[in-house]
Amino acid sequence: MYKSHFNPAFTMAEVLITIGLIGLVAAMTLPTVISDSQKKSTVVQVKKFYNTINNAVQFSIAQNGDVEYWMGEPHNATKEENLEFLKLYILPYIKYNKYDYCVKNENRVCIYMSSGGMFTFRYDGNGGDIVYYVNGKRNRTFRNAFAFQFNKINGKDSDGNEIKRLNRKTSIEPYTYEWDGTYDQLLNHPIFGCRRNNALGYGAFCTKLIQMNNWEIPDEYPW
Repeated sequence: MYKSHFNPAFTMAEVLITIGLIGLVAAMTLPTVISDSQKKSTVVQVKKFYNTINNAVQFSIAQNGDVEYWMGEPHNATKEENLEFLKLYILPYIKYNKYDYCVKNENRVCIYMSSGGMFTFRYDGNGGDIVYYVNGKRNRTFRNAFAFQFNKINGKDSDGNEIKRLNRKTSIEPYTYEWDGTYDQLLNHPIFGCRRNNALGYGAFCTKLIQMNNWEIPDEYPW
């Protein structure tokens, strides 16, 4: 009887080539997979903070009245004033581990959330400024720092015209100070635009850009 000499098993060389191809494909796709996962995780945390802080504001309104009267006349608050504001209007309605004065020579207060992350708060002549840091450290990068505002006056444009208030006074919203309402300026504003090499060093408008993209990081985001 004729006996075939065909061996269906892979040779060692073929196995090594296959493993090499799998490794090459993994090396090409793994960074994208990791990056996408990091983006989703970051946005989930930022949106959770957004919901948490706004729930706190709504509870505080029920106890303390309209936010229009919380801050008094616009002025650059001291760090002691900022802390007293937080103790009265925000801290009783959130879960946090601790708070402190962020840096001795500035007026911001740092609040470390029980659920992770940290945010800074200050009130100046234009209203309240909040920056949420995903990793709990004050690293102002596009992946870590996300700016919000509270009861903010949006100021004037380059021609001196009043800019319409773009955020509701009764909530904490993504930072839009001096924004003209266009998508293009969210990216290209020379100071606050969500792009590299702006004057601020990180994208204050990036939070709004993400919100406008249904809480997803768009392709043009400088991740």
